[in-house]
Amino acid sequence: MGGFLARMGHEVSLLGRAWHLDQIKKQGLFITGIWGDYRVKAFNLFTGAAELAAARPEFDLIILTVKSYDTEQAAEELTPFMGPETMLLSLQNGLGNIETILKHVKPEQFLAGRAIFGAELEAGVAKVTVNADDVVLGALPGILPKRSAVQISHTLSLASIPTRAVTNILTYIWSKVIYNCALNGICSIHQIPYGRILEREDTREQMKNVVRECYAVGLKAAVVLDPETPEDFLDLLIESLIPKTAAHFPSMLQDLRKGKRTDIDALNGAIRRLGDILGVSTPENQKITQEIYRLSRLSPGVRIL
Repeated sequence: MGGFLARMGHEVSLLGRAWHLDQIKKQGLFITGIWGDYRVKAFNLFTGAAELAAARPEFDLIILTVKSYDTEQAAEELTPFMGPETMLLSLQNGLGNIETILKHVKPEQFLAGRAIFGAELEAGVAKVTVNADDVVLGALPGILPKRSAVQISHTLSLASIPTRAVTNILTYIWSKVIYNCALNGICSIHQIPYGRILEREDTREQMKNVVRECYAVGLKAAVVLDPETPEDFLDLLIESLIPKTAAHFPSMLQDLRKGKRTDIDALNGAIRRLGDILGVSTPENQKITQEIYRLSRLSPGVRIL
């Protein structure tokens, strides 16, 4: 996203890991895949918050894309760079990120978002592999933001990132959570792309049970879900969403292969915890969570084929 914004002439700073940014510093960021091939070099690059602070930057927009287990630290470190008009946009998977961010950021300076395109990262390279729908942005219910979701979505769209503003962003975030719960853990365990999940009876049935459990928890929590029923969601998933992303391997599998921590706690694990609180049984989500935990305990460097 930073690359596309920089291509349009926006001043963009990237705060990230040295393994990635060091290569970008040498050769620029190479974006490839379904949205075209570009090499972008017009960045300010930082590998730590202290280094960023020394530059004394002023930002109109901060886009937060870290995994959920890094949200607390990232939000705390970014707070000093929030001016009175700065907006922070969360484009993260899972449940709990919003609540964590709002401990550090005022609600009127916050937008939540849902991204449902897939990207694979190598040092200095971002490959966009699939896209199921536009990025969607929105303010939290009852909040009038300093800058509107319409304004920011227009800026992103002009930068060739298909984006639209919505009034019910929490519904979209929950839909993405259910999408990820249905696919990421199962595909990571079996080491298959999304499309293969429909080819096996065991994975297909487990996916259906995960969706039904997620809906039972969401509805018990009084979340407005769209579609309204798990069966309608499954129809959408099987007939539209999975075919659009059939070749994509989940980032969770990439993390397991690299010996990295996964975001299972913000996905199936979060559904299990919320289900426990609400008295809703979630055995399939619990089973997937436990199996990802087991795989995560493999020593780094152990290759999962």
